[in-house]
Amino acid sequence: MGKKIGVLDSGIGGLTTVKSLQDLLPGEDIIYFGDNKNVPYGNKSKDEILALTLKMIDFFKENDVKIVAIACNTISTLIDSYKDRYDFPIVDIISPTADYVVEKALENVAIIGTEFTVNQASYNKLILKQNPDIEIISEGSKNLAALVDSGKFDDEETKETISNHLKNLKSKGNYKNLVLACTHYPIVQDIFLSFEPELNIINPAYQQAKTIKDYLSEKDLLNKQEMGSLNIYTSGGPEIYSKIIDRLELINVGEIKTVDI
Repeated sequence: MGKKIGVLDSGIGGLTTVKSLQDLLPGEDIIYFGDNKNVPYGNKSKDEILALTLKMIDFFKENDVKIVAIACNTISTLIDSYKDRYDFPIVDIISPTADYVVEKALENVAIIGTEFTVNQASYNKLILKQNPDIEIISEGSKNLAALVDSGKFDDEETKETISNHLKNLKSKGNYKNLVLACTHYPIVQDIFLSFEPELNIINPAYQQAKTIKDYLSEKDLLNKQEMGSLNIYTSGGPEIYSKIIDRLELINVGEIKTVDI
């Protein structure tokens, strides 16, 4: 049995990356850590986010992973603060999507994420550095990630929140492409499309998983088995995970364990 892929997030959102990994790399064993005890990260300081992130990556180090996916946009904005501290590669979720937007020469791009992610403007900087002609508008959300993390996938409060954010974006300019710059948001992608069915939704979790596949293939680190396992660890309660596992149709999931790190 080969080493595992580590995937981390502030809560359940990073399981959207796990879903993409299972689709693209069905033979890989995955270990997931969601820090539900401290969600959301988007309203915390840089120092708080970094301290919590290092604890999760240290957990993966103890479990001998071969690569780590930072399946959280907020944490990914700080990747330069921790990526060189470990002897395994760490893949952020922002760079692959920025590269995709530039490669496809997408125009009129809107970005919605946590307030922290939007304020850091990491997507904007990476995209405009490669192509300054791409028009970008952004919208930060204070509470959408927390609503999703609490399991309110189809609640009126969630629908109203998304509707208001889309109206805010419309008031800032025209856009055809929407980057869901928080891994929690693809869980409720259907609500975004119910309001604007013509939108081209860009899911950074898929772009991140594709980058990991390319890296493992290039380094000849892919597992040879037909079906991998998924082990989930959380600092919070395991109950919400059963709900999201069903919604994302994740497979071969082991016992969900609560651990204190």
